[in-house]
Amino acid sequence: MIVPVDGKLQGEDNIAKCPDCDFELNVPFDVEKGEILSCPACGLELEVKEVNGGGCVSLQELIIEGEDWGE
Repeated sequence: MIVPVDGKLQGEDNIAKCPDCDFELNVPFDVEKGEILSCPACGLELEVKEVNGGGCVSLQELIIEGEDWGE
Protein backbone atom coordinates (compact mmCIF):
# COMPACT_ATOMS: atom_id res chain seq x y z
CA MET A 1 0.00 0.00 0.00
CA ILE A 2 1.27 3.45 -0.85
CA VAL A 3 0.68 6.10 1.78
CA PRO A 4 0.64 9.75 0.69
CA VAL A 5 3.81 11.66 1.46
CA ASP A 6 1.88 14.71 2.68
CA GLY A 7 -1.31 14.48 4.73
CA LYS A 8 -3.39 16.87 2.63
CA LEU A 9 -7.05 17.65 3.06
CA GLN A 10 -9.57 15.69 1.04
CA GLY A 11 -10.43 17.56 -2.13
CA GLU A 12 -6.79 18.03 -3.07
CA ASP A 13 -4.48 15.67 -4.91
CA ASN A 14 -2.58 13.10 -2.87
CA ILE A 15 1.09 12.43 -3.44
CA ALA A 16 2.21 8.81 -3.68
CA LYS A 17 5.53 7.28 -4.69
CA CYS A 18 6.05 5.13 -7.78
CA PRO A 19 6.92 1.60 -6.62
CA ASP A 20 9.62 1.34 -9.31
CA CYS A 21 11.52 4.65 -9.25
CA ASP A 22 10.19 6.40 -6.08
CA PHE A 23 9.02 9.43 -8.11
CA GLU A 24 6.27 11.37 -6.30
CA LEU A 25 3.04 11.03 -8.28
CA ASN A 26 0.06 13.37 -7.91
CA VAL A 27 -2.90 11.04 -7.39
CA PRO A 28 -6.29 12.79 -7.73
CA PHE A 29 -8.41 12.66 -4.57
CA ASP A 30 -11.31 11.18 -6.56
CA VAL A 31 -9.30 8.32 -8.11
CA GLU A 32 -11.24 5.06 -8.38
CA LYS A 33 -10.23 1.40 -8.22
CA GLY A 34 -9.13 0.12 -11.64
CA GLU A 35 -7.94 3.46 -12.99
CA ILE A 36 -4.61 3.52 -14.83
CA LEU A 37 -1.93 6.07 -13.93
CA SER A 38 1.40 6.57 -15.64
CA CYS A 39 4.61 7.57 -13.88
CA PRO A 40 6.05 10.61 -15.69
CA ALA A 41 9.60 9.73 -14.61
CA CYS A 42 9.98 6.08 -15.64
CA GLY A 43 6.88 5.57 -17.80
CA LEU A 44 5.61 2.62 -15.75
CA GLU A 45 1.85 2.19 -16.00
CA LEU A 46 0.21 1.68 -12.62
CA GLU A 47 -3.24 0.35 -11.77
CA VAL A 48 -5.13 1.59 -8.72
CA LYS A 49 -5.81 -1.61 -6.79
CA GLU A 50 -7.44 -0.13 -3.69
CA VAL A 51 -8.53 3.25 -2.38
CA ASN A 52 -8.84 3.56 1.39
CA GLY A 53 -10.16 6.44 3.43
CA GLY A 54 -7.57 8.88 4.68
CA GLY A 55 -5.82 9.25 1.34
CA CYS A 56 -4.19 5.81 1.17
CA VAL A 57 -3.93 4.47 -2.37
CA SER A 58 -2.62 1.06 -3.36
CA LEU A 59 -0.85 1.08 -6.73
CA GLN A 60 0.50 -1.92 -8.62
CA GLU A 61 2.34 -2.27 -11.91
CA LEU A 62 -0.17 -2.78 -14.72
CA ILE A 63 0.08 -6.29 -16.14
CA ILE A 64 -1.63 -6.90 -19.46
CA GLU A 65 -2.30 -10.54 -20.05
CA GLY A 66 -2.27 -11.65 -23.67
CA GLU A 67 -4.69 -14.11 -25.18
CA ASP A 68 -3.48 -17.67 -25.43
CA TRP A 69 -5.76 -18.53 -28.38
CA GLY A 70 -6.47 -21.95 -26.88
CA GLU A 71 -2.85 -23.04 -26.86
